[in-house]
Amino acid sequence: MKFLKIFGISLVVLFLLLLIAPFLFKGKIVAAVKSATNEQLNATLSFNEDIGLSLISSFPNLSLTIKDITLINKAPFLGDTLFATKEFNAVLDIMSVINGEQINIRKVFLDQPKIYAAILPDGSANWDIALADSTASQTPEDTASSAFSLKLRSLEIKEGHLIYDDKQGKMKAALHNLNYKLSGDFSETLMTMLSNLTIEALTYEMDGITYLNKVKAAMDGTIEANLNQMQFAFKENTFKLNALEMGLDGTFAMPGDDMVMDLKWGVKQNDIAQFLSLIPAVYASDMKDLQSKGKLTLNGFIKGTYNETAMPGFGLNLSIDEGWFKYTALPYPLEALNVKLTVNNPDGVPDHTEINLEKLHWLLQGDAFDAKLIAKTPESDPYVDAVFAGKINLGNIANLVPLPTGTQLQGVLTSDLSAKGNMSTLDKGNYEAFEAKGSLQISKLLYSTTDLPKPFKINEASMNFTPKQVLLNNFDAAIGNSDFKLNGALENFYGYYLGNAILKGNLNLNSQLLDANEWLSDDPAEAATEDTAAMSIVLLPENIDFQFNSNIQKLLYTNMEITNFKGGVHLANKQLDLQKIALDLLGSNMKLDGFYETKNPMVPTTKIDFSIQNLDVQAAYKTFNTVKKLAPAAENISGKISTVFTMNTALTSTMQPDLNTLIAEGYLSIPQASIGNINALNKVAEVLAKPEYKQVSVTNAKINWKVLNGRVYTEPFNVKMGTQNIELSGSTGLDQTIAYNGIINIPRKDLGAADAAVDAAIKQFNSALGSDLKLNETLPLVLNIGGTFTKPEVKTNLKELLSNQAGSVKDKALEEAKKKAKELEAKAREDAAKLRKEAEDKAKAETQKLKSEAEAKVNAEKEKLKKEAEAKKKEAEAKAKAEADKAKKQAEDEAKKKLKGLLKP
Repeated sequence: MKFLKIFGISLVVLFLLLLIAPFLFKGKIVAAVKSATNEQLNATLSFNEDIGLSLISSFPNLSLTIKDITLINKAPFLGDTLFATKEFNAVLDIMSVINGEQINIRKVFLDQPKIYAAILPDGSANWDIALADSTASQTPEDTASSAFSLKLRSLEIKEGHLIYDDKQGKMKAALHNLNYKLSGDFSETLMTMLSNLTIEALTYEMDGITYLNKVKAAMDGTIEANLNQMQFAFKENTFKLNALEMGLDGTFAMPGDDMVMDLKWGVKQNDIAQFLSLIPAVYASDMKDLQSKGKLTLNGFIKGTYNETAMPGFGLNLSIDEGWFKYTALPYPLEALNVKLTVNNPDGVPDHTEINLEKLHWLLQGDAFDAKLIAKTPESDPYVDAVFAGKINLGNIANLVPLPTGTQLQGVLTSDLSAKGNMSTLDKGNYEAFEAKGSLQISKLLYSTTDLPKPFKINEASMNFTPKQVLLNNFDAAIGNSDFKLNGALENFYGYYLGNAILKGNLNLNSQLLDANEWLSDDPAEAATEDTAAMSIVLLPENIDFQFNSNIQKLLYTNMEITNFKGGVHLANKQLDLQKIALDLLGSNMKLDGFYETKNPMVPTTKIDFSIQNLDVQAAYKTFNTVKKLAPAAENISGKISTVFTMNTALTSTMQPDLNTLIAEGYLSIPQASIGNINALNKVAEVLAKPEYKQVSVTNAKINWKVLNGRVYTEPFNVKMGTQNIELSGSTGLDQTIAYNGIINIPRKDLGAADAAVDAAIKQFNSALGSDLKLNETLPLVLNIGGTFTKPEVKTNLKELLSNQAGSVKDKALEEAKKKAKELEAKAREDAAKLRKEAEDKAKAETQKLKSEAEAKVNAEKEKLKKEAEAKKKEAEAKAKAEADKAKKQAEDEAKKKLKGLLKP
């Protein structure tokens, strides 16, 4: 009994230890995870810190579960999710956790991981996130260990998704619903790894050509590994692409930084039906109904060293002899299918690659098609010898393979093309030495599928090929109600295709109607996804010089009807120029010029010169979602506007303007507009208790604006609130914040009760003093409008104005009292002066009277003496005259006597 008791207690203690041990080690493990990532990665790691730890599920080891892990890139891939997984589970060696020096990982499980691996044109890779080694100067003992050590027994991935986008190599791969299991004892030097891989959909593209499209892939195999020498031998490995089953054998080693490989692969059976399964339409159908015959050979090799300066040699051999296949439920077979293709590169030197499509021939319902191709020296002097000749009646394909439900295919393609020569002859302009001739004709093509919203038609198309040009004589096509008519020419077509010549072109588009709405999704959820999907940088090619001219009479897009769309687009040297784009929309005329360039692939830039004449604001708000988002106030503005602006900015990795570099300015012309029911105006009206201020009118306004540091600044402009004019200026943030200042001369009567108290004081004072004291009828009210469009904040200097009013009354009363005192003093002085003047005037009058009487007596005496003197004067004058007359008479008589005496003989 005592033993059972002790044994029972021991079991309880052990069970309790199993339960609480994870909590003892949780902090240590979380710290190790964060330390390992933060110290070593130039990326942002986040995860649900409610980490699961258990000894029970993996006894005697420790099970670690971390959910919702994301690894977000920093610049130059800022915001990209490099890695994410719903759940990460690892089994850790319990003793290594207890010791704490290095935690050994035994098993790893990833649930629904998502990986996005990208390479930019300059070779930058988004997974190159390891920080520079800061321990180079430390001793080996200091750097020998990291927080974790992989000593795996198994690795499992469930429902993984991987996208590889290599813009430098022009390759892209997508792996969806990937499931992978790898087992083996990685703690041993020599080991056997067992692997199992399935991929529900594998897509691979290169140079714009899709080689594998949603192919189902699988791989099973055994790998013998020598981990000390990093050598791996593949034995009995099988991989499948759809129904095509192939074997893989050989070795792979990583001595140092090199990868040395010697691998061979090939089909295990010569069943032509397996190869045909790579054709999506064939594999999508029930292959048990496929009848086939013919001999298939498909194999290849990869041999050599891969590193930064070298690549291995490779080869491929495909041969189909007298192939034939037919679906039992369909009337016609494909006959006489003969293919002989070899691709060979013996040493990995790219210029030593040779492609020889010696034969491609088939016969479908009497229509034959033949092709051959020889291509070599792709780098030193590309050489091509190609022939494509035959007729393809697309309508017969529906009689050959089952097409997806809802798919319709018609039309005839006729080709007779040939080209032969070296790139060097084209570089020298020696076009006669390069053989190129032929034509491509398309007639009455119709393609309709459930993936296309409307059927695509080519009524007629014709192209002619010469060494110098490819002439598009005509291209008459339609999608739904939309029509396209194209013509033009391409120059240096073969030089561009074979080498690095600049492809030049000139293409003209004419259309009576382009209805883009027919291409847009009717599913609101899908449309919302398209609207919110993050864009990525669109890189422009360097060796294309292309001019595109358009003349579209009517263009329908969402709820917009655009007419008279004209203009040009020029693409050259990684720059797209918009040339005199003009269109009519909503009764207004719009013009657009500008460019978009990606000469620096990390930092594209754009410039736009834009003008609109007589645009109805209400129509714009109802039409443009952008206006609703960036200018919600437009909903309550009626009137027409005109604007001219220019914008120059760098763009972010999501093609959004970089606000640190954005430069924009222009002006807004408003002949007449009315604005109402705006939150900011309503707030002003509420603060001032003036309901009429909710409505603002603008007349003949020209508002100059510019963008600086993410805000739109406006110079002062006038608007009318109620019956009062207000001058506004300020800024609007792209984050919807506002900051405006205004001055309005508000009538005193609008100050309400406060102004009534001031008026009463003035009346009382005027009554007491008998004065007529008055104040200014208007006051300068300052408005500060802040906050956001939806939650504005309004501040005024109203309190200051009221305080100033009270002070003004006091000051004017004192001034009036002083004025009255001065008036009384002046009146007293005036009265005293008046009395003094009256006394002085009376004394002066008496003095004048006495003086006048004395002067009268003197004057009478003077008059009497004067008369007496005048009488005596007259008497003397008469006596003197008589004496003078007498003397004169005597002189005259004397003279006569003397004259007579002289005249006597």
